[in-house]
Amino acid sequence: MSFSELDLDFTITQAIEDMGLSEPTPIQEQAIPLAMDAQDILACAATGTGKTLAFAAPVVQHILDRDEESSLAPKALVLAPSRELARQIFQVFEQVIAHTRIKLQLIVGGTPYGMQQQQLSEPCDILVATPGRLVELDEKGWLDFSDCSMFVIDEADRMLDMGFIDAVRHLAKQLPKEHQTLMFSATIDGEKMSRFSRSLLNEDAETIQLTDSPRTVPSQIKQVALRVDDDAHKEALLKHLISQERVQQAVVFVSNRDHVDVWVQRIRKWGFRCDGLHGEMKQSDRNDHLKQMKKGRLQVLVATDVAARGIDLPEINTVINLRLPRRADSYVHRAGRASREGNPGECYSLVDMHDLPMIEKIQRYMQAHIAFSKIEGLEPKTKIRAASAAKTKKKPAAKKKTTAAKVKKKK
Repeated sequence: MSFSELDLDFTITQAIEDMGLSEPTPIQEQAIPLAMDAQDILACAATGTGKTLAFAAPVVQHILDRDEESSLAPKALVLAPSRELARQIFQVFEQVIAHTRIKLQLIVGGTPYGMQQQQLSEPCDILVATPGRLVELDEKGWLDFSDCSMFVIDEADRMLDMGFIDAVRHLAKQLPKEHQTLMFSATIDGEKMSRFSRSLLNEDAETIQLTDSPRTVPSQIKQVALRVDDDAHKEALLKHLISQERVQQAVVFVSNRDHVDVWVQRIRKWGFRCDGLHGEMKQSDRNDHLKQMKKGRLQVLVATDVAARGIDLPEINTVINLRLPRRADSYVHRAGRASREGNPGECYSLVDMHDLPMIEKIQRYMQAHIAFSKIEGLEPKTKIRAASAAKTKKKPAAKKKTTAAKVKKKK
């Protein structure tokens, strides 16, 4: 199937062709026709499968079909859980509307209120935003959603994780009663997600769940675990991995923002062009680092989980976990950064004794095995599995003492 077979306006198909795309991905092929038929949708698809275009194309088609002048009240509202994802979505919309007169605005945190008040005083057809900042602007009385007939929620599961459920529901109540809702998520499992979706979608909503499980890493990404003795061993392994010729660009994940600067400095000393990304960084710096990465001026990006979702950097083909995340689903999203558009990639996890329980949890979550491997000359010297078992071994003597104490108490 081609995009021209989806009954999209010529201006949209021309824009998609300009993007270098010829055939829709499965999520696009299923979601676009349903969305154009004014159906509410709950769609589940993994990272990197083309979800953004799956809702951007029908949203733009909806605006073209209305064929009305731009006004202060947007006709479509698109919400994303993070600034980075909102900016990525905005950029996709910019490409899709390239041959139209549709007006687009982006509202995210980290931007002065006065500047955003000015933005909201200009005509707009599609508003892309983060929910937290939008609620703040609504409290100031600056929002007008009286003409909004299309509502899109991207990364709905992440909205739940980040505590935005009340903000999203608040904004939904500001929309006209008759509006279409499209909800996209990496997973639609769980009671919380079920309640969340039921509160926003109509009873006739269509559910799209691709055959690929959101709990799995795409098959083109090679997953490898490397056992680590200590920090010096971890450092040596990291230097070796990012030095490989096949590495185009790499994302190195750390556990907190303090570690970002530490590892950025170390990697720079090895001669690599490197910068960092974390949630407490100034928005202007975050944007600049992503821009430098996208232009190929950086080889390595050290990041916290703020970069695990929604960042589209197509040249990244290597992900390295210096520490495993606290949640198994976060591992899946991290690993997904290693491949875009079905290209091969690699995800390495440097596992010390403290990370062993987590990698076992990740394997149970994915119902898949992550093979441990070794690099010649950098093999681990300690048997961390044995050390872990010894640490958790119970002492029979203590157990007997406890039992005797209970008997004495009964007498």
